[in-house]
Amino acid sequence: MRLTGWQGGGVALALSLVLTPVVKRACEILRLYDFPGPLKVHSKPIPHLGGVALVAALTVSLGMWARHGVFPVWPFLVGLFLTCVTGLLDDLHGLSPEVRIVSQLVAGAILWHAGWHIPIGGSALLSLAGTCFFVAVFVNACNFLDGADGILAGVSAAIAAGYAVLPVNAHTDLGAGVAWSLLGVSCGFLVYNYPPAKIFLGDSGSTAIGFCVAFLALDFYRASGAPPSSLPFPILLAGLPLVDFGFAIIRRLQSRVSVLFGDRHHFYDQMMARGWSGAKVALTCYATTIALVILAELARHLSPLAALILLALTVGLLVVVAVSLGCLQLGVEKPRVDRVRT
Repeated sequence: MRLTGWQGGGVALALSLVLTPVVKRACEILRLYDFPGPLKVHSKPIPHLGGVALVAALTVSLGMWARHGVFPVWPFLVGLFLTCVTGLLDDLHGLSPEVRIVSQLVAGAILWHAGWHIPIGGSALLSLAGTCFFVAVFVNACNFLDGADGILAGVSAAIAAGYAVLPVNAHTDLGAGVAWSLLGVSCGFLVYNYPPAKIFLGDSGSTAIGFCVAFLALDFYRASGAPPSSLPFPILLAGLPLVDFGFAIIRRLQSRVSVLFGDRHHFYDQMMARGWSGAKVALTCYATTIALVILAELARHLSPLAALILLALTVGLLVVVAVSLGCLQLGVEKPRVDRVRT
């Protein structure tokens, strides 16, 4: 029997609640930990393969949802598995930045080939390049946001909810399934990841979430036909990770180091440096993303010009707050022998 939206989300939630402690225990037995280091905020080893539980729960839920769907589920799942496995190998053994980026670009190319792409005119090559770049940005933005307990899981749940409640004609059948499933697995994982975290997503989880968020954006453009007024919607929903990502790139370029070098000058680092607790930082991120979801829904009903003005004002406000927190502060710490979480 095919699941409805909320039923699919419920199955994903239940699976995430069951599978996450199983993966946590397996990590403890195999001693697969994220150990403390110069670019870490935790002081003791924490299991860090939570992404395995999240992706497994999402896959089962989505398989039940999409059994009779119109759109093929395989392009999404292949791209998701490629992104997750690459992140998993990086968690376990460490991979070069080039390998990680290539896998993300290939995942974007798979979606493009299956009909999910950014709404730009011109040649097919331009569309392919733009879509691959789009996916890589979202994947890395979510990876960068996963630097403190509970932030990414809660933010991704809010973003997924923003897509899940859209009217039927605003996403494809598969997109609706991904939105509800991501909402469920994120909420389930957050039970164990909320500060103080008992398990981390790891790169396998943070990059998988980034791929899901990128897919939902592309799916929204595909289903809506991408009228000008709809263009800001996905950007507003993911405004928090995207702005943080942009500041990280600028900061590292200013410091003349690789953009993939880790640092501790993200907005959440600056908030904790001012004495904020991990829970307060996480809750602030959730509230900010919920506000962005509301603004995105408002923008969807405005004229194209008004929607773009709202997008500019919202991004401008986020930039002002980030600058006031010191997110352009230089002095990027180069990684030592231990693998860093960006």
